[in-house]
Amino acid sequence: MTRSLLLVFLAIMFVPALVCAQTDVPGAEDHPLLTRYPGSQIAWYQTEKYFEYDLATGPITSYRYIKEREQHAGQLYRIYYEITGSPEEVSIGEVYADYLRAFQDAGITVINKALRPKANEFGGSQWIGVALGKQQPPNSSASKLFAGTASAGGKFALMGRVDRPSGPVYVAIYGERHSSKLVNFLVDILETKDAELGKVSLDPDYLADELAAKGSVSIYGIEFDFDSAKLKPASDEVIAEIAAYLVARPQVQLFVVGHTDMTGNLNYNRKLSLDRATAVVNHLETNHRIAKGRLTPDGVAFLAPKANNSSEDGRALNRRVELVLRK
Repeated sequence: MTRSLLLVFLAIMFVPALVCAQTDVPGAEDHPLLTRYPGSQIAWYQTEKYFEYDLATGPITSYRYIKEREQHAGQLYRIYYEITGSPEEVSIGEVYADYLRAFQDAGITVINKALRPKANEFGGSQWIGVALGKQQPPNSSASKLFAGTASAGGKFALMGRVDRPSGPVYVAIYGERHSSKLVNFLVDILETKDAELGKVSLDPDYLADELAAKGSVSIYGIEFDFDSAKLKPASDEVIAEIAAYLVARPQVQLFVVGHTDMTGNLNYNRKLSLDRATAVVNHLETNHRIAKGRLTPDGVAFLAPKANNSSEDGRALNRRVELVLRK
């Protein structure tokens, strides 16, 4: 074989490798806890330093409602993989079984698991949209998981926890055979940790200036337990600054108005926002001796948003307490 023919032959052999090579989206990487299934590529990737994650661990128990849920917060990694191949080439059963083996190798305790479940069961076709709710990846390749499938290839889900010195790590995998040519799955890994608080303090002079100029001021840093009106200890410093403002100005009277994001229905959030505002008023009256009658609680749910509710950053801006001058 001549040199020129040899080069042509090598070129022909090399082209399929380039065509078949799979590339990840820029900036994407596997999490060190779990490697990828062979042949898969990362089609969407996102990480967020602090995210409040709603982990659905049980089946749908009533209309669009899952009773068994856990709430955890920390650094979130979201990695969406796709594998091109027919059922003869790639089996979702093998993908599921291999990740189950990887859980065991990594010391991850399985919370729940399912392969080809019924629609409303854990991991089923109706379940995933309810399970992730507002946490569904927005406008991304990963949205294929919520678009339905073109075949009866089935779904799977796998969730687990591993304890580390820095805190528990939760892993949730949601997958399906999306079509006769595609298997896809989302891997969410949450490294739990407390939010880095204490970076922002509330200046009573700032409160005075904002209320004098605008008649109202948005307060961030007052935190509650998930889906509750119970104040977290991290709120104490901010509430103490509000108290300092009120003590220095005994003539001032305020409305204390609770605001929520758009998770849940209006009536539910009206009550939650009022309960949270009432908790702040009670705390100021009981722990800081602010005279009863100076503060009036109210709640407006999500009717006065600061930002769009489609992202976690936007929802965080909408969850707040506002002080409004009453007198």
